[in-house]
Formats: sequence, C-alpha cells, structure tokens
Amino acid sequence: MTKDITIQKIFLILLRHIKLIILITVIATLLAYIYTAFYVTPIYSASAIIQVSNYDYSQLATEEETTLNRVYVSDLTSSATLADYCTVLFLNSPIMSEILEGCSLNITSENETNFLRVTVSSNDPQKAAEVANSVTKAAPDLFLEYYKAGRIDTLRPAGVPKTPSSPNVRTNVLLGFGGGLIIAVLLSLFLDLIDTTIKPDDDLFKIYGIPVFAEIVDFEREEK
Repeated sequence: MTKDITIQKIFLILLRHIKLIILITVIATLLAYIYTAFYVTPIYSASAIIQVSNYDYSQLATEEETTLNRVYVSDLTSSATLADYCTVLFLNSPIMSEILEGCSLNITSENETNFLRVTVSSNDPQKAAEVANSVTKAAPDLFLEYYKAGRIDTLRPAGVPKTPSSPNVRTNVLLGFGGGLIIAVLLSLFLDLIDTTIKPDDDLFKIYGIPVFAEIVDFEREEK
C-alpha cells in the first residue's frame, strides 16, 4: 500500500499531530533555557584599545614644527603592519601568559589599522578588566624589548563588563525552539509513515481501487 504525499496531506498530518508538535517544541525550548541559564558558566569579556606606532613622537626632530603635526600614509601603513606583528608577539609571549592567570586573550586589529583591541575573557568580570589593563601596561615594555623603537599607547582602558559575553540566552533559546520544532515535525511525519491504519480522510478508492459506498461510525470512539 502506497501513500501519495502532497503539501495538503503533509499539512493535514501536522495538524493531526499539532498537540505533539507543540509539546515537543515547548519542552525543547525550556530545556535550552534551563541549560543556558543555570548550567553554563557565564563568560565576561573586557576590552581595551591600544595604538602601535613605528616611531616615538617625543623623539622626533623639532626643527620644523609642522613636521611634528604631519602624518604620512607610509607611517600609518608601517604602523599597521607592526601592529599585526605585535598581535603575534603578545599572544605567544610567556610574559603575557603569566599575566593572564588562566584568562583567555584575544587581540584584533581595528579595521586593519594600527589600533588593536585587547580582549580578555574570564568568568569573573572584575578579573577580566584587571587582566586586560595589566596586558596593556606590560605591552609597551615587551614591545620595546623586541623592536627597540616605536611606542604603544593605551587609548581606552578596559572597564568592568556588566553583562556576560557568553552564553547568549536568546540565541540558545531560539536554537532550542527551532530544533524542537524540526524534531517534532519529522517525528509526526515518521509516525504517520509507519501507521498502516485507515484514516477517515484517506482516499480508499485510490489505495485499493474499490469504491466506498458507506462508513460505519465508531460511536464509542466518537463519544471519547
């Protein structure tokens, strides 16, 4: 016996199992929320902004005052390249590893410029901010130790984060809702596929090629 699968038939199958679909979806959504809110350790991220320059403004020649106020494209380009090198240096430095004290460090370039965002993540928001600022304080000395020239300035120190950066409760709840809905729909279709009983809305003539003249009502089932 074969079943003709149409969009209308799929809709009727889902409608017939609507209670099961709602139940599974609600349970999956609640489980995702409970797991995210109560079982996942929140992580806080604190960020500071530093600037890497390939020269020291305080050591420039003062013969022409305009030279001190002039920024060349080549200077910006070389500083941006140096900033990329600093990212690798800081992430692999034993000194930075000692400062981190188990926190995670991430350094990214701001729009491919010589400005670097130093982000420290920890389960303690106060510690994340303190470690991020410690990293920015240690950066200039570590920089001069390797490159002997140039400078690093802290443009914006890290503040204590008020909300966790992860996990994202809303995203996880939406994923739980979507996953539960997909599972419920697939389960409903599977249950209908393995069900070989005849339903009132089945077309018996198409299945057996025998015309239906009448139906016998199951009064006990109808009462229930």
